[in-house]
Amino acid sequence: MSTTFTSSNTKLNLVDASAGARVLFATDEFFAVADNVIQPTEPTFDPNLYDEYGKVMDGWESRRRRTEGHDWCLIQLAYRKGTIAEIEVDTAYFTGNHAPHISIQGIEIPTHDHPFHSLTELFRNNRKGGVKGTCATESTIQTAEDACRSAGTWVEILPMTKLQPGYLETRRHHFSSSSTTPITYVRLNIYPDGGVARLKLWGNVSIDFAKDLKDKYLDLACASNGGKGIECSNQHYGGPDNLLKPTEGVDMRDGWETARHPNRPSIIRKDPSTGLVQTQLMDWCIIRLGAVTDHIDKLIIDTSHFKGNYPESCIVEGCYYNPSSSNDNYGSNNDVKWFPILNRTRLTAHTHHIYEQQQLAVDNRKVSHLRLSIFPDGGISRLRVFGNAVEAIQKCSTKKKVPTRSHL
Repeated sequence: MSTTFTSSNTKLNLVDASAGARVLFATDEFFAVADNVIQPTEPTFDPNLYDEYGKVMDGWESRRRRTEGHDWCLIQLAYRKGTIAEIEVDTAYFTGNHAPHISIQGIEIPTHDHPFHSLTELFRNNRKGGVKGTCATESTIQTAEDACRSAGTWVEILPMTKLQPGYLETRRHHFSSSSTTPITYVRLNIYPDGGVARLKLWGNVSIDFAKDLKDKYLDLACASNGGKGIECSNQHYGGPDNLLKPTEGVDMRDGWETARHPNRPSIIRKDPSTGLVQTQLMDWCIIRLGAVTDHIDKLIIDTSHFKGNYPESCIVEGCYYNPSSSNDNYGSNNDVKWFPILNRTRLTAHTHHIYEQQQLAVDNRKVSHLRLSIFPDGGISRLRVFGNAVEAIQKCSTKKKVPTRSHL
């Protein structure tokens, strides 16, 4: 039976530390460092945990300000640039010490041109991340302000907005953004001081095909190059977009992992001819590449951190589907013509599996989408797909049906 899916409307968290976002500067990190605010994990709280600076909090918290101004931090986005549509602010556990108001600004500057390199040297002494118990000097803050001012025009992502304390019923704040300007950096302002547990900026990566991708050899599945998880059969522990992050996987939470198949056999048996598990059970995900390629010559399937729950084997298939093309390459009943790229191959635990051109079943056909099938279930950390970008992929509207495939 054929299946179809609609073009994915899911968005990425553009300030996800596990995907490469980082805090470049913060005015004050006395009680808790600003790096905490972009962590992908849920905030935690231990009521009995104190250190020399006071109560240990899982978020960014500045000291009670007794000088002129307000506190702020500067964040570099995880991906090359993006547009923000939704904002999520969590004040979890900051009940008597939350920031009363916040605002968010954004700016687009090419990474290699930005004037912010010196900020970490001035404030963080070349360390990775902030230092608890520290506060920038007035001269350092002025230098940072000057750098922000000289960078160009900042756009308003969120005007000054009131926050509620971090009790269960009031901690989560959701806002929409009408800004369509691509940005590379955001400035989170808290007024005048206090704490914020988490910040998430949901949006999409902005790619200029002609400028950023055309004729370049790169990882076309990477989210930084426009790769997108479109659909999957199961994402019980993590979705397919995790496969496409530009960074290495952090742990088991940072991958695509499915639940164990409830219909798995009581006794596992192998096919004597192939040595692979004898099963038709499988999970799958579909990846839209950042650009069409006419030749995939390298795949990396990374099972890092999946030691007792990696898939037994996998298959990778490709198809060419581009709504702007007169030859959409799929037949009746909207059934895509999928073709093999990697035949069913055994996987192992906690391993970078690298498949070079001679190991791939490719025949120089155009590829716009991949389907990764795992047998019978399990988890994968990252998927890398290397090839030359030859054609821009036209994104479908969310109302248009895009064909996928038939189940095996």
